[in-house]
Amino acid sequence: MKQNTFYAQIAAPEKGVSALMPNAGEALDCFLSIAQAIAGQTEYELVLQNFASRLQALITHDHLDIVLLHSSGTQMCYEAQIRTAWGDTQDPAKPTEESPIRDVLRGNTPYILTDDAWTDSRFHFEGSDSKPLFDANLHSRIVVPLRVQGKLIGSLAISSHKRNFYNEELVVLAQGAADLVAAFLFALERAKEAKDSALSELEATGREQALRLGALRLTEGMERERQRLGMDLHDQTLADLTRIRRRMSRIDGGSIAAQKEINALQEELDNCLDEIRGIVENMKPGVLQLFGFSEAVEAHLQRCQKQICRQIAMHVHDRSDGEMDTLQDTVRTAMFRIVQEAVNNALNHAECDSIDVYIARVGAKMVVAIEDSGTGISEPDLASERGISNILTRANLISANVQFERLLNPTGTRVQITVPSAAGKTDREGPVL
Repeated sequence: MKQNTFYAQIAAPEKGVSALMPNAGEALDCFLSIAQAIAGQTEYELVLQNFASRLQALITHDHLDIVLLHSSGTQMCYEAQIRTAWGDTQDPAKPTEESPIRDVLRGNTPYILTDDAWTDSRFHFEGSDSKPLFDANLHSRIVVPLRVQGKLIGSLAISSHKRNFYNEELVVLAQGAADLVAAFLFALERAKEAKDSALSELEATGREQALRLGALRLTEGMERERQRLGMDLHDQTLADLTRIRRRMSRIDGGSIAAQKEINALQEELDNCLDEIRGIVENMKPGVLQLFGFSEAVEAHLQRCQKQICRQIAMHVHDRSDGEMDTLQDTVRTAMFRIVQEAVNNALNHAECDSIDVYIARVGAKMVVAIEDSGTGISEPDLASERGISNILTRANLISANVQFERLLNPTGTRVQITVPSAAGKTDREGPVL
């Protein structure tokens, strides 16, 4: 079932909605909440936990599992709420041939909806791995495929202890949720493959060289999938929501109360569109690719300025004559992501009234410093999760050095990132920031 079909069904009040179905605004809110909760996560467990907890607001379930297919004819199962033998970490790879939902995984059926999996013959055949259905007391089930760019990569299964609990309308919502999470899982899978490939090169190329090569490949893979996901959101999800917005503007409510409800839903949809545009722009930094590092940082500061409710002076000072754009593209992109994170931290936590980004070349290194006029970073701040761990992780992947400094006169914080220059050494030495 296509994603645009899903959006068309939940956004058409004239067709009526089942009593078990949330209204269009609730469904859109839930999907946006899911996207925000799983974006940026790099661990399967965190993605699945966040996804399952947010999906509860849309489809009540006692067990949720995601199956990812592998070319070897095996599959990996990741579970939430209840753990069964399907997600056994001691023997994680299972033959797809034995899967009780193999018809969906083979593409033989668009989905499976059952009132009671215990008695449904589709789940039980010779050699079927259906015992966990009984062990976990799973009766009602919805199973829908996961697809990325038309390719079947796995399945999403939602189960309840109750019988006769799900219906066809909820299948539509489940498929919409599957379409949303599939791209994130695909990106994680590619990143995992890149990491595994790097580890397998350790013996042949030496530990230090292989780890660096693997880190760069991991960064490239994650960034490539992040940008691809941004384009998918722009080309499909954003376009679908925009079409829905135009259709809603043509609906006559028929009464003052109904029209008021439609107008409120349109406003909510406009907010969703703005949120998704922001996510797309963050995932797909086109200014960086087209105009370079300094212009991309300037564009990010301008976007931040539009989103905040107070006046903050923001400036970019490029003293490198554009040499940041001579760095390897992977390194340059990682540096840009670090600047984004540092600027966002300053806006969210520093209570500052100015932010300055300095770009310079110091000897054989490129240096970027982000200074704010806020309250100043402290030791507890360094131990917190305020984006600092993300900065350190990105810096380690490109062998960059990061320093956090509390400024006293005037007060504030400086985050300085140093990375080897691709252009070689110059005659200038010493700090220039």
